[in-house]
Amino acid sequence: MKVLVIGCGKFGVRMAENLTRKNHDVVIVDSDPESFHALSEEFTGRTICGVGYDRDVLEEAGISSMDVVISCASSDSMNAVAANIAKNVFHVPTVIARMYDPTRARMFESMGIYTVSITRLGTDNVMEFLEDNKSWRVIRKLGSGDVQLVRVRVTFATEGMKLSDLTVEGKMTPVAVERGGHSLLPDKEMRCEYNDMLYLAISRDFLLKARDMLQL
Repeated sequence: MKVLVIGCGKFGVRMAENLTRKNHDVVIVDSDPESFHALSEEFTGRTICGVGYDRDVLEEAGISSMDVVISCASSDSMNAVAANIAKNVFHVPTVIARMYDPTRARMFESMGIYTVSITRLGTDNVMEFLEDNKSWRVIRKLGSGDVQLVRVRVTFATEGMKLSDLTVEGKMTPVAVERGGHSLLPDKEMRCEYNDMLYLAISRDFLLKARDMLQL
């Protein structure tokens, strides 16, 4: 993957080096050139000195071709601006922002921006997210695991699909929808909207078929 890391503090350094060790193509941006001295020799990516939400700096970093942007500066406001630009101006597929404010974090997650808060700051959390299918996550196995609660992000491929089309008797049932920061109980006429979060109860033996139906 091509990954842009904004912020070369302790977390940004760990994130950049972890990604480099896994052979990802990494660019890291920070306004303080001295911050790059914290990177070890194992970091083989590029460093760019500049403000992480400046359009010229982002274009120099190659944001238009990035698979992932991780904004982990020390300021929530800067991370909010950088993440919003990455998601809504450059349409980067995966955007991650560090947020200390839990209210702002919930708002950004409803917009399709994954957030890392002060209470879950480990790089392992981000790496797990990146290595998992970004649009599909099993969030709970019920009982013996025969039924699993899965959170699915609606992509362009499934936008407009009726939730009733995702109901398979005895195999898969839509449980709830998150849309624009609100949770909704599905009805048979409801259609998926881009960036909705669907919560589906799926039989374990139907997981592969469910992914096919959702084009994941």
